Amino acid sequence: MSIVIQEFKCRNCGGKLDVTPETIMVVCSYCGTPNWFVEATEDIMVVPSMGRDDIVKSFLTRISEDFDLKRIADKIQIVEVRGVYIPFYFFSIKVEGFYEGWKTERVVETVGRRTQVKTRRKRVSESFSSILKIPVLARRSAEDFSLKELSSHYNYSNPPSIPIGDIKDFKNLKMSFLRSEIGVEEASVIARDDAGDMMLRKVSSKVDELTKFVCNTKIVEKSKLTLLPYWYIIYSYGNAQYRVAYAGWDCHLLLAQEPVMAYHKVGYILGAVSGCLISALGLTFTFAGGLNPIYSLFSLAAGCVVSWFFGGKVVEDVRIEGG
Repeated sequence: MSIVIQEFKCRNCGGKLDVTPETIMVVCSYCGTPNWFVEATEDIMVVPSMGRDDIVKSFLTRISEDFDLKRIADKIQIVEVRGVYIPFYFFSIKVEGFYEGWKTERVVETVGRRTQVKTRRKRVSESFSSILKIPVLARRSAEDFSLKELSSHYNYSNPPSIPIGDIKDFKNLKMSFLRSEIGVEEASVIARDDAGDMMLRKVSSKVDELTKFVCNTKIVEKSKLTLLPYWYIIYSYGNAQYRVAYAGWDCHLLLAQEPVMAYHKVGYILGAVSGCLISALGLTFTFAGGLNPIYSLFSLAAGCVVSWFFGGKVVEDVRIEGG
């Protein structure tokens, strides 16, 4: 059995092209000619991107201004800088409906030295109507680092987009384009489901027991396939590597991985210890008769939460910071 290896060549100069099954377009490294691997480019919109040098400059500025990174600036080495266009669909979904449920109210009553907690159940119902902005990643693979933040920043900043065929300077762009793996019809179903789930979570947070939930969804606006510029920088410090992600159209920091320093760990340990002290002091005052049992339980719970939060961070080697 023979294996046939297909080679792709530039339509202009015949140079070899590096092509993967996900490729929408690749720029010839010899002559700079764009070579398309999709038929209908008029239905694809692109948000223009800043250049590689702008992204690197933004990262270096962050190092010089960040409280933690500027202390280790001389030990940071850039390993890789890469830009990728990520395909998304964007929908405006109208959600209408109503919900019913029960809400529990707890009232603390103190008479002399005796405290009682009375619980009351109240039936609530409310209708809702809203327009939700829903992004849908046009890829079947799991989301990469900070892609959710990328789509959220797009909805917030609303940068202009142009047809992909209007881009002229492909050679200097130095970015790759990822092919979409789902069509607009499938994306529409996903968007409506996501909108319904979002409203369900919202109304569930308003009641203790949800007994009825009715939600109708309708697409009022949908975008063409839109490619968003996503840049990431991988840098090294010590024996570890970290990643920083940017939105390409304005160099906005999406998420950044940063090393955990020794003084961070000391702070986390102190935080965990303080949580234990909060719980211990609450119990001590209760047994001594100087604190209401209700407040004792509250201090015990608060102390446990504080200790759990900071205790988990003690063993972490990477911190995540948002833009």
